[in-house]
Amino acid sequence: MTSALQRVRSAARPVADRVKPLAKSAIGTAVRSRSTGNTLTPEVWGLDRDEAGRLRVQGTPVTELVERHGGPLHIVDGSALRRNAARFLQAGPDGKPLVEAYYSYKSNPVPGVLQLLDRCGVGAEVTSHYELWLALQIGVAPEHIIFNGPGKSDEGIRLAVERGIQILNINQLEEVERIAAACRELGRRARVGIRVSTSSTWQGQFATLAEDALEVFLAARETGVLDVVGLHQHIGGHIGSVERLVKPVDEVLDFVAMLEDEHGFALEIINLGGGLAVPTTYNFTAKDHKHNVHYGKALPVPSARSGLSIEDFVTLTHAHVVKRYEDRGRPMPRIMLEPGRGMTANTQMLATKVLTERTTPERDFLFLDAGINVLPGFVSEYHHIFVADRAPGAVDDHAYRLVGPTCAPWDTLLHCWYGPELHKGDSLVVMDTGAYFVPMATTFSFAEPGILLVDEGREVMLRRGESFTDIIALDKGADGQDLA
Repeated sequence: MTSALQRVRSAARPVADRVKPLAKSAIGTAVRSRSTGNTLTPEVWGLDRDEAGRLRVQGTPVTELVERHGGPLHIVDGSALRRNAARFLQAGPDGKPLVEAYYSYKSNPVPGVLQLLDRCGVGAEVTSHYELWLALQIGVAPEHIIFNGPGKSDEGIRLAVERGIQILNINQLEEVERIAAACRELGRRARVGIRVSTSSTWQGQFATLAEDALEVFLAARETGVLDVVGLHQHIGGHIGSVERLVKPVDEVLDFVAMLEDEHGFALEIINLGGGLAVPTTYNFTAKDHKHNVHYGKALPVPSARSGLSIEDFVTLTHAHVVKRYEDRGRPMPRIMLEPGRGMTANTQMLATKVLTERTTPERDFLFLDAGINVLPGFVSEYHHIFVADRAPGAVDDHAYRLVGPTCAPWDTLLHCWYGPELHKGDSLVVMDTGAYFVPMATTFSFAEPGILLVDEGREVMLRRGESFTDIIALDKGADGQDLA
């Protein structure tokens, strides 16, 4: 019986081997024919092309910037950064900003970018002793600094108390006594808030659950050295809809009402964190990834008009808090937001060059000088890619697999990307690299790229590209001698 079954399977295998690629091809054709119908042009990011088709940042071709400063190269658009800051700080009828904005330093901790935001009136939201030190080091006033995070060191807490920052947000009960001890040692008081999580926000190691948070508020008040002035919440993820925004805000404002009406707290600050999505990037689904890998379908192009704009995010948040406080007959608190991705993601791009190419029966490969080592977001996110120098009338009819330079099987940026015919020396520009690309990059076999600010006719290298000696600057040899 077994041998008969094996003969049947053996006879069927050649048929299956012929049918399988045909079926895959047919499915691939059907899958590729489906499209979102969306297109993204350079103008979405405030860029343009000259008559020769060269992509330009504030009038300067990207390829010229790379020729002058080397590549791969992160390029920060200073005008776009200032525009985003102004949008978050939009004024109300009284001429004052509707909310206060504190930039999430973990998102893009490039000192020059942070200084520019500080000059635009955006404060610093830090989550570690290092980030607190950095904010002070680049000249941010202590009253413009918020200190969050689940893992504050004693040294970080002491520095925050010593310098009198705007607010220390307590993550869990254990921090209450640590902050109070620093205050007693230094003979100072500290302004604190408590981070509260609800059913719609990040939990786990972040914040204290709403049902347990009252204990933390009461404990902080009872220390006698902590001024409990605020409540902190962080929705997290990509906020792209009114529902995603309003539900957690309502939940935390219900908790605030209980604190103030039943326990006598009068909170000065309601901090609703960050998490605003950027419409031109998104987390792709497993299905999207499968279609890209197996059937040659490009990842869906998002709409630049999808989700919430910065203006929507600010005005909806402000209006919702105002209504809740007016309904209770309470004076308005200060509303704070902590944008990260929403502030800087779309103000930065990465220029990468084709090192070499290869043609196979399955796919044409483009080997780039930037891979997953400097573009970690490609593991899970869609990022739009432009050809730097695109001939007028060029057609995106070539399917390429985009791979990085590292000797790692996972260094594939996209299994299938459509563009015009490209060759060694051509450049691509990856958009929206201004959040979580620089801080999460590695020196896996290659040095990290430089970061260039283009701003009103100026070109400023905010961070030079790493040298090999930079990579080993902290190391010693086996004999204890410096290597660099």
